Amino acid sequence: MYRRKFLKNTALSLSGASFLPYFNALAAIDRQKVKITDVKCVRTKINFRVSPLVKIETDAGIVGIGECHHDENGLGAKDVVLNVCKPILMGQDPLDLEYLVFKMSTRTSYYGGNHGMATHAITGVEIALWDIIGKITGQPVHKILGGGSHVDQVRAYVSSGPQDMLDKSSCAEFAERMQSGGWTAAKVRWNELDNRRLSNVEVDRNAEGYTNLREAVGWNFDIAVHCHWEFDFDSALRLARAVEPIRPWWMEDPLPIAYNKQWVRLTEQSPVPILCGENLYGRHDFRPFIVNQGVNMIEIDVSMAGGLLEAKKIADLAETYYIPVATHNVAGPIATIASANLAASVREFLGHEVFLSTPENREGKGVNGDSEVLGYGQEMVKDGYIQLSDRPGLGIELNEDLVKSYLVEGEDWWD
Repeated sequence: MYRRKFLKNTALSLSGASFLPYFNALAAIDRQKVKITDVKCVRTKINFRVSPLVKIETDAGIVGIGECHHDENGLGAKDVVLNVCKPILMGQDPLDLEYLVFKMSTRTSYYGGNHGMATHAITGVEIALWDIIGKITGQPVHKILGGGSHVDQVRAYVSSGPQDMLDKSSCAEFAERMQSGGWTAAKVRWNELDNRRLSNVEVDRNAEGYTNLREAVGWNFDIAVHCHWEFDFDSALRLARAVEPIRPWWMEDPLPIAYNKQWVRLTEQSPVPILCGENLYGRHDFRPFIVNQGVNMIEIDVSMAGGLLEAKKIADLAETYYIPVATHNVAGPIATIASANLAASVREFLGHEVFLSTPENREGKGVNGDSEVLGYGQEMVKDGYIQLSDRPGLGIELNEDLVKSYLVEGEDWWD
């Protein structure tokens, strides 16, 4: 009774036009149900890859925005969102998130189970559901996830490097760029092989290059050695020993993607921390690496792992085995903000991947594409940290007019 009286008085005291969506939301909560009324998807290229955006509408006037992990042209994820996920979601309560994700995952078993394109689509939907849940409850997503309410920013690392690590002047230029941007860490990839073997010359070349980089950036800057699942056991171990003097933050994905006991052997013998995870999907993919101590650290790509809730379960399992967590992230700004909300809830968190690949980002404006699409109300990144919003949901108010300028050619807007 008191809640109904409060709702009525509040509605009368405020402008109907400006308050109506929020009153609708409160009224929907009062009747114990918010229902999904529509699910839309459009392909954009806000970052350097095609990413489908998801919009979920409700009868409370609240909308949620999500972003799917990229595929070659976004058509596969869009098809799954509209033709598989939407029929499941229509008329449902967005607060039933885990149930809805389970239903969507079961229905997409025909498209690869809990891996690949289907999971990319479901994750975009799941992010949008979280945005709605935050707005319904009046809380930022990272506070709802728990454990992260004491932070307002997440440490980031840049996925980048000098043009030529054998050239000390090139390393010095890179170090200056990192310092001027306030960055405190970078992940640097150098090898591109046609097989899984490193020759002695290539090992020595890596040792020299990473030494040049360390001398340029100094010891207060963390360097992750990015291997991109390229090596066999022997080459990975020799490379680990070669780069030991620079004290890498970690050596990332040195072996092929799938788990086997070579990962345990490498982690036990390597003088530097071993990390993997960028190509793993759900907790079942991560489980053998964690429980068998096949790595020292893991990294979770929220947009591939199955969403924020699944990523939190993976992080909690890792914490049980005293394994810290980083995030892998090649998505656009919307999924980047969603991933940062997850990162804020992880107690043993290391760093969040960002890219400076677009012209806007190279000029110091945001990361992972045009951050102006977010309507974030503050800087997306400051002094090497992703800033978290205290606004409900993901804290974004999508600038739809700007997003339209990033539509994939031939794509129609979701109105």
